[in-house]
Amino acid sequence: MADTAEQLFAGDARSPAAARGFVRGMLGDIVHEPVPSSLCDDLELVVSELVTNAVRAGSPSIGVSMALEGDRLVLRVSDEAGGWPEPRDADVYDTGGRGLPLVSAISASWGVRLSGTGKVVWAELLVPPGATTG
Repeated sequence: MADTAEQLFAGDARSPAAARGFVRGMLGDIVHEPVPSSLCDDLELVVSELVTNAVRAGSPSIGVSMALEGDRLVLRVSDEAGGWPEPRDADVYDTGGRGLPLVSAISASWGVRLSGTGKVVWAELLVPPGATTG
């Protein structure tokens, strides 16, 4: 069983889907089976939103890592783009601007820290009792 899983993706439009597949495929190696479907769904949504933000910010490459830390699954998305992600209040007709509010609603906590020329956006998802004890 792996403690951490990480992968590097190109900063293009295919990356959110590739990152979803990566976290879905590696989740069972990090969290003991059976993995609750709600955790998998939440993780896929959060990684998709964070990787999409990195692509839109113009990062040439995007790193995705996840690790189990106690009862929390910690997802980190790193990029090489400038700027700072901030939640927005999207209007009903806006086609974007809902990603970080969704991440905030789904995650136990989340945040951003500077790293090199870019940043790391992290989110912690609670793992249900029993899923981490094997």
